[in-house]
Amino acid sequence: MPTAARLTAAILFAIVGYFIFTAMVPSFGDDVIPRYLLPLSIGTGLWSGWVLCGPNAHGVRSGVGTGFTAIVGMVFLIMFILSFVQMIQLSLRRRYDGPMEAIVDVFTLMYDNVMMFATPEMGVTLLAGGFIAGFLTGVMGKRYPR
Repeated sequence: MPTAARLTAAILFAIVGYFIFTAMVPSFGDDVIPRYLLPLSIGTGLWSGWVLCGPNAHGVRSGVGTGFTAIVGMVFLIMFILSFVQMIQLSLRRRYDGPMEAIVDVFTLMYDNVMMFATPEMGVTLLAGGFIAGFLTGVMGKRYPR
């Protein structure tokens, strides 16, 4: 059921997704930035705000807590999808001997991606974005309850 908190969370976490994208861009260096990274970041922000944060934000405390939960969900989804697409590209180049090796390598690629994007700017973006978006969602959830 649509609520003010869900709508607020979806919009705010989509904005946070954009800032996550801008914090990820310098980590690529001279590599080509995937075209799908911006829509992926904004889309996971919409999803995590609508599904993870919005329905559970009934006040400021719960809003901040679910805001951090939504940030963790966003980062996991972004890293998983980014690694899965990389695995598909590598498998099309016949790097893997079988499907199980490819599936296991997704998690190795996730670890490598997390280490590549683990910068102070990314940390500040995640913490500040989760706090601010969660706080404002909690305010809306308290002001306009179901």
